[in-house]
Amino acid sequence: MKDNGLGHKSALEQAVLAGIYGPPELKKEERQYYLGQFRERVIKVLTFEQIAEPGTYPEIKEAMAHPLARRVIISRRASLPSANEYVYLAHKHNLNFTTVDSPEYKGPVGLVVAAEQAVDVKEISIPSRRERLLAAGIPAEVIDATGQVLCKACLDLLQTKAPQEIKNYRRANLLDRLLGHQCPCKK
Repeated sequence: MKDNGLGHKSALEQAVLAGIYGPPELKKEERQYYLGQFRERVIKVLTFEQIAEPGTYPEIKEAMAHPLARRVIISRRASLPSANEYVYLAHKHNLNFTTVDSPEYKGPVGLVVAAEQAVDVKEISIPSRRERLLAAGIPAEVIDATGQVLCKACLDLLQTKAPQEIKNYRRANLLDRLLGHQCPCKK
């Protein structure tokens, strides 16, 4: 157990220190890292970089559907236009949504899906979308073309290896071809 330095102090000294520095906080570093939440209440987290990526992480959608999920917390340091889809998902799942802004919050975590009580989630971090898709055998050009048009072959590849990603792309249509939009595999 971590000694907070008050164990050997008199009651008067403890009261004075609490008056000056505030009362001792339980797991302060942990709560600073997880945007005010205890680790045992966290279901999933995203980093600032992951929030800024185009598209949404299906793992966050699954975390929001978790029966114990109660809130989504997003740091104001995150790009809020990029986080809009997560805000929409939070409302869709009837979860409380909060933005937090404190210089005390340290680390790369920009979004937390949390419960009101402890949950048994071993792995709360999500590998980056790029890492996951490269490991699945999706070419980097396709990964980088999120939100753009893809040819049938690339969409079929996605459907086979990463079906949860299909929603982040569009199928090329006649108008796209007339306007000169090409699938990244053809460039």
